[in-house]
Parts: sequence; C-alpha cells; structure tokens
Amino acid sequence: MSAVRNTTAIIVAAAAGAVLGLVQVTVAELTDITTLGADFGGGDDRVQGAQVTLVAWYCAMAVPLAVAIAGARRDLGLKTRGVAVLAAAAGTLAVYPLAAHFSSDGMRHNVVSALLAGILLGIVGASAVAVAPAIGRGLAAYVALLWAAALVFTSLVSNTVVYAGLVQPLGLDFLDSLGSSLPADLPHNLGYHLPTMLPVAVVVLVLAGILSGVTARRTGAWAVSIATGAAGPVLAAVLYRLTPDELSLWNESASALVFALAVCCLVLAVAVTAVFRRRAPRELPADEPSPAE
Repeated sequence: MSAVRNTTAIIVAAAAGAVLGLVQVTVAELTDITTLGADFGGGDDRVQGAQVTLVAWYCAMAVPLAVAIAGARRDLGLKTRGVAVLAAAAGTLAVYPLAAHFSSDGMRHNVVSALLAGILLGIVGASAVAVAPAIGRGLAAYVALLWAAALVFTSLVSNTVVYAGLVQPLGLDFLDSLGSSLPADLPHNLGYHLPTMLPVAVVVLVLAGILSGVTARRTGAWAVSIATGAAGPVLAAVLYRLTPDELSLWNESASALVFALAVCCLVLAVAVTAVFRRRAPRELPADEPSPAE
C-alpha cells in the first residue's frame, strides 16, 4: 500500500506540474496577458522582457504547487517528496514546446532559456514545500492573488502590464496623476511606474503578513511561518536575477520594485511571526493539567 501511495504521489506531481504550467501559459496567451508571437515594435519592446520573465515565473510556480498537490493528504516520506520534486520539474517541461510554439522567431530562444531558469528556481521552491507543506499553501495563495489581479485588471483596465510577481494597471488615470508628485530622478524610472505598481504590491505585502501570522498562530514554527508569507515574493525577486538579459526598460523597473517588495515581505513576515508565535497555544506536558481542568 505504501509503494502504491508513493508511486501515485510521484505521478500526480508530474501530471500537476505539466497541467499547471500548460494552463498558465495558455490562459496568459488567450487573455492577452502575454503576446509572445507579436512584433514588439513601435514602443511595445518596453514589455518584451516582462513577458519572457513572466513565462519563467509561471514555470517557477508550477513546480512547487505541483509538489503541494501531490503531497496533499498523503503521508509521504521525505525521500518520496524529493522524488516528487524532480517529477514535478520534469512535468513542467511540457511547457517547452507550447511556449516555443507561441513565441515568434525573435523571442523563441529567450523564452525557452527563461523557461528553463524558471523550472530550476521552481525546484528550489518545491524542495521547501517538500520539507514544509505549509509553504505550498502560502505559494498557492500568492499565485491565486496575482492571477486574480492579472485577469481582473487586464479585462477592465486598458494598458495593464503583468510582470513576474506584480501587476500594473497603467490605465487607472487617478493613479497615473500621482506620478507628478514623485521626484523625477528616481532610479529605474520608478517615478513613472510606482503609482500604478503600488496597489497590487501593497496587497501582496498584506497577504504575506496574513499568511505568516496564521501559520505562526497554528504551528509556532519560526522558519516555516516566515517562509509561508515571504517565499513567493522572494522567489519572484530571485527570478529576475536568473534572467538578466531581460532586465531592460519596464521589466527593469518591475524588478527593482519586486526586490523591494520581497524585502518588505520578509521583514513583515518576521515581525508578524514574532507577534503571533507568542500567542500560539502552548503544548502542555502529559502530566500537567490543562487550564480548563
């Protein structure tokens, strides 16, 4: 029975990695979140690097989420979870031909290279999920939030740009007007981008605090609680460093804010964990009566 359970988990991890990667890339193309086959001319080259990094982010998130799905409600040993990590990464490679098909000739090499970098980063995230499944739940909430923001803003707000770990609704005029109050010499052209990037960034920050607080309250575990809230933003920040050729124009601006957001999420996760860990229920020794007794 144990062998069947372990084999099933490994198969589920591979299948989930493939499905999660393929679905994300396909939905992004169908909803115009990405347009990998387009001619990035006439100013559209500003978002070319952003779309390449975004495909890598889809793959980076697919691997740990697949491991989380495979390990859900299964009592798996650490060795089996480790094999599931590799199976999930192998399954996510199914995105390779699809992304190559969607991409134009000029984009194909960059997309495929970034995709592989994303899968490698996904293995790191999946390894953390294999050790501490709570991190997988945190990543799932983080990915769900960003996908919800991407779909809503893309359909309702013109000129929305989706980045790895961030969504920028450029068409919100009342946010654009705030840019005039910012210093013009901010690095990475953030004076232009910051007002429309901040709303989703703030929500991601709040989510990180909630996830860490809930986990700390339930488990009292320092590292796991912090990682549950901060893992997603930190992985996104690292991903930009793994695709340095794409760090230009608007994607470079996004990378700067995503890095700052990751630092803020990490600091907030530590602070919230410190507060809620003190409030976590204390386990009483077997011979010590509970307060209710």
